[in-house]
Amino acid sequence: MIGNDIIDLKVARAERKSENLRFIDKVFTDDEKTAICNALDPELHLWVLWSMKEAAYKAHQRIYNIPRKLNPGSYECSYSCQANSGIVKIGSNEYPIKIMIKSQYIHSTTYSGELIQNTYINGKSSTNELLSKFLTTLSIDKDEVELYKDPNAIPSICNKNSSKILPITVSHHGNFTAFAIPLINS
Repeated sequence: MIGNDIIDLKVARAERKSENLRFIDKVFTDDEKTAICNALDPELHLWVLWSMKEAAYKAHQRIYNIPRKLNPGSYECSYSCQANSGIVKIGSNEYPIKIMIKSQYIHSTTYSGELIQNTYINGKSSTNELLSKFLTTLSIDKDEVELYKDPNAIPSICNKNSSKILPITVSHHGNFTAFAIPLINS
């Protein structure tokens, strides 16, 4: 299980989604709407919950190999700002979420086991260039692997010289791209 999501707060705050009641009604449960309204920073709280839902959705899609169909209103978040963590329930499944909140972005991840992750400022770099940089930090030669997306657009890294497949989760928003990969004993 692995999923992540990144939110560029400069872009997100400009959208002022916390004032868009139609959006809030469509995306959040009653408890989540109350939490957003009562938060010291409703806009930030909204985007934390959204990021949690996106990370859990990616993990859920990978586990069940289902086509893309995000239905965030049916996902239930419980969030602890003190612990920078939470849980997202999708049906009978629960996804533990770790949240990193920085001044410029929110990065949420869900995983089972240990994880290597990194966030990059896009600048003038493409996602492929940033992926190459990320793989270098893992001592993986970019020329030996390729990024593969299955028919449901679920990404993995495939070794060109073997049948080894490594799950990866990629997220980008605004000026940020984030990658996460599980540590797998082989």
